[in-house]
Amino acid sequence: MQLKDLAFLAFGSFSILLGAILSSNFSFVGASALDSLLTFCVAFFLVFMGGVLWIATTVNVIKEL
Repeated sequence: MQLKDLAFLAFGSFSILLGAILSSNFSFVGASALDSLLTFCVAFFLVFMGGVLWIATTVNVIKEL
Protein backbone atom coordinates (compact mmCIF):
# COMPACT_ATOMS: atom_id res chain seq x y z
CA MET A 1 0.00 0.00 0.00
CA GLN A 2 1.42 3.33 -1.06
CA LEU A 3 1.23 6.66 0.71
CA LYS A 4 -1.32 7.83 -1.88
CA ASP A 5 -3.63 4.97 -0.92
CA LEU A 6 -3.36 5.82 2.76
CA ALA A 7 -4.14 9.47 1.99
CA PHE A 8 -7.20 8.48 -0.06
CA LEU A 9 -8.37 6.25 2.77
CA ALA A 10 -7.89 9.01 5.36
CA PHE A 11 -9.61 11.69 3.25
CA GLY A 12 -12.47 9.28 2.49
CA SER A 13 -12.94 8.48 6.17
CA PHE A 14 -12.86 12.16 7.13
CA SER A 15 -15.32 13.01 4.36
CA ILE A 16 -17.78 10.34 5.48
CA LEU A 17 -17.40 11.48 9.09
CA LEU A 18 -18.25 15.09 8.18
CA GLY A 19 -21.17 13.96 6.03
CA ALA A 20 -22.53 11.85 8.88
CA ILE A 21 -22.20 14.74 11.32
CA LEU A 22 -24.06 17.06 8.96
CA SER A 23 -26.82 14.56 8.23
CA SER A 24 -27.30 13.73 11.93
CA ASN A 25 -28.14 17.38 12.65
CA PHE A 26 -30.45 17.60 9.62
CA SER A 27 -33.98 18.80 10.36
CA PHE A 28 -36.62 20.97 8.74
CA VAL A 29 -37.62 22.60 12.04
CA GLY A 30 -36.20 26.04 12.72
CA ALA A 31 -34.51 26.49 9.36
CA SER A 32 -35.60 27.58 5.94
CA ALA A 33 -36.13 25.02 3.21
CA LEU A 34 -33.12 26.31 1.29
CA ASP A 35 -30.80 25.83 4.27
CA SER A 36 -32.10 22.31 4.80
CA LEU A 37 -31.69 21.43 1.14
CA LEU A 38 -28.17 22.84 1.05
CA THR A 39 -27.19 20.90 4.19
CA PHE A 40 -28.60 17.70 2.72
CA CYS A 41 -26.77 18.22 -0.59
CA VAL A 42 -23.43 18.91 1.11
CA ALA A 43 -23.81 15.88 3.38
CA PHE A 44 -24.73 13.67 0.41
CA PHE A 45 -21.75 14.96 -1.59
CA LEU A 46 -19.34 14.33 1.30
CA VAL A 47 -20.54 10.76 1.84
CA PHE A 48 -20.52 10.10 -1.91
CA MET A 49 -16.96 11.40 -2.31
CA GLY A 50 -15.83 9.37 0.69
CA GLY A 51 -17.22 6.25 -0.94
CA VAL A 52 -15.50 7.07 -4.22
CA LEU A 53 -12.19 7.55 -2.42
CA TRP A 54 -12.59 4.21 -0.64
CA ILE A 55 -13.37 2.46 -3.93
CA ALA A 56 -10.35 4.11 -5.57
CA THR A 57 -8.15 2.86 -2.72
CA THR A 58 -9.50 -0.67 -3.12
CA VAL A 59 -8.91 -0.66 -6.87
CA ASN A 60 -5.34 0.63 -6.45
CA VAL A 61 -4.51 -1.98 -3.81
CA ILE A 62 -5.95 -4.81 -5.94
CA LYS A 63 -3.91 -3.62 -8.94
CA GLU A 64 -0.74 -3.78 -6.83
CA LEU A 65 -1.33 -7.43 -5.93
